[in-house]
Amino acid sequence: MDSNRVVLGGRVAGMGELRHTPAGTPIVEFAVNHVSRQIEAGIARSVECELAAVAVGEMARKAALLAAGTTVRIEGFLASRSRGSRQPVLHVNSFETLG
Repeated sequence: MDSNRVVLGGRVAGMGELRHTPAGTPIVEFAVNHVSRQIEAGIARSVECELAAVAVGEMARKAALLAAGTTVRIEGFLASRSRGSRQPVLHVNSFETLG
């Protein structure tokens, strides 16, 4: 199965510093706080979560300019934080800021 697409709206939290991999590729890590109401089994429920995110390459340069509290809509995919971790991280393919 190759489906792994995430679209998430939320507010930027915990923006890290722009850094570079040993190969010189820009990378930035941050978090996204999501709050919404969703329908599950026909019942409305409140949903809140914080998801770790990472942007690489040119997307990292753009994401590093986001201020904490900025409302964004992010598109990307989920992957494990590292080979030894099962914790999911949202890898950012694109984002837009929302008014």
